[in-house]
Amino acid sequence: MNNIVKAMGAVSLVAIAMACAAPTPAEAQDLRQVPRNRTFVTQGWDFYNQVQSPSNLSPYNGVLLNQRQVLHYTVTEPLFFTNHIRNELIPWQEERMETSADFREVTITLRPNVRWADGRPLTSADLVFTFDTLRANAPEMALSGAMREWVESATARDERTVVVRLTKPGPRWAQDMLATGQVTRFVVLPKHVWEGKDPKTFGNFDLAQGWPLGTGPYRVVRSDANSMVMDRLDRWWAIDAGLVQALPAPERVIYRPATADAMAQLYTANEIDAGRSIQVGAFEAARARNPNLISWNRQGPVWGVPSGCTHRLAFNNQSPPFDRADVRRAIATIIDRNQIADLAWEGSAPTTLAPFSSYPGMQAYVTQMDAQIRQAAGKTDPRQAEQMLTASGFSRGPDQKWRLPDGQPWQVTINTQQGEPIAPVVARQLQSAGIDAVFRPLADAQYFDAMASGSYAAVVGVHCGSLYDPWQTLEHFHSKYAPNAGARAPNLRAITRYRNPELDALLERMEAMRPSPTNAAYVDLVRQATAIVMRDMPQISLTEEVHTMAMNSTHWTGWPTAADPYVAPFVPWDGYALIVHRLRPRS
Repeated sequence: MNNIVKAMGAVSLVAIAMACAAPTPAEAQDLRQVPRNRTFVTQGWDFYNQVQSPSNLSPYNGVLLNQRQVLHYTVTEPLFFTNHIRNELIPWQEERMETSADFREVTITLRPNVRWADGRPLTSADLVFTFDTLRANAPEMALSGAMREWVESATARDERTVVVRLTKPGPRWAQDMLATGQVTRFVVLPKHVWEGKDPKTFGNFDLAQGWPLGTGPYRVVRSDANSMVMDRLDRWWAIDAGLVQALPAPERVIYRPATADAMAQLYTANEIDAGRSIQVGAFEAARARNPNLISWNRQGPVWGVPSGCTHRLAFNNQSPPFDRADVRRAIATIIDRNQIADLAWEGSAPTTLAPFSSYPGMQAYVTQMDAQIRQAAGKTDPRQAEQMLTASGFSRGPDQKWRLPDGQPWQVTINTQQGEPIAPVVARQLQSAGIDAVFRPLADAQYFDAMASGSYAAVVGVHCGSLYDPWQTLEHFHSKYAPNAGARAPNLRAITRYRNPELDALLERMEAMRPSPTNAAYVDLVRQATAIVMRDMPQISLTEEVHTMAMNSTHWTGWPTAADPYVAPFVPWDGYALIVHRLRPRS
């Protein structure tokens, strides 16, 4: 049996889905039985062997905790959903939002009759309370730093209307802050629950009082180290609003965490219906044993869907010798992207030279910079790397391994997440060039903590940003994201600690403009900023992130695919709720 089942004392997930185990006397209530074919079982997204902080269900205290794994598609809902595949906004709690001509004010109009699960209306008072709470508690709470930076005030005009005054022009602020819904997401807090609490420590968990309280169609009925269980409510405001015709078909949703090595077996045994993507070889092997597994595309080798992200080898630009651009550029000439695509992804992911995705909105810019990007990226050439390192004061030792300019051995540790296949290939490429490199797999919590704290030299991972506008990625290299050594980075996507005042000035000009690939002035700024990033190489772009999403149709149909791309199929994105809404039982 797999590791997860062993950890459960040989109790299968199917048994949990049907009976949810016998409750202990300490639990708030007995749980009714729900058949497996009416239960949706998810692994969430991040790899854990147990529920992290099962009594912390706050959407803002712990970015990688339970809001990201399951609450956002069961209990809480966003103002807007976004179909990132098509860059389409889908109004939900919010009826519309309008940005003023000077980009300094955003007017938010809530839908009428949006209700919390306890029956009370969601109003502008809740929205203003949420803005004020985040601004007042920066930077301790997720999203709070950005709110303090951007929001000058939030004022209720009436019960459904809020006017947000920005501290500076924000032509893309409303869409990016309120509707993107990826790692950190804007979740309206019920004022009547949170008022008077310390928001930095409030766990938002009390089943007897119905906490966490959201506007979604599910409520939490159990949360412990083994699993989190959500049962469907009897009423849901979205039906009355005409957004959906009926309650979601799954009567119960179970979040059961799992580690990377357990995923293929869990899918094969029908223990889970959805979760994090798996490597293409594991998917094909699992599909051979369980033909009900489908993915985005009907056939391989590219089964998966682009996520709008790229894989990168990022450097801590404050950690010698990676504080030198010449050293980073030398490493870039060693990297063989084609080999990475073949060995790490089995040919299922395309290479990329710049940190931009293949989404249509981005390609409108990238195609105009293709020659510039190719020239700046250069080609794989270990001999050139030899010359560059020698010119930078490095030398070979008696063992033919590179030594630092002071004569000390040069040892490079590359942090990576568990099950991530790129780092071993990159480490081997550096070793072949004489650099003493090793990779260190870490659990997700340790991995992200090291990036935030700056306690790393190099890291392989995902860089998410640009979905329709290059600024969304390029701004991650702004100096505001480079704290002093020892301080924590304020943004997990912006972890290179790179500083360049020249780039800062370009990014600030871009930030104040409405992005458009047909605006020559804006495209020129994109070109200049991209040229600086490609020249200084604070990170090296490797391959595009293409997720082979395993979706189990044994019990559920209605999954999004390339033939029906009604939303991106990624569990941690807000749009995943639209999938749960559309699923239908197979039997």
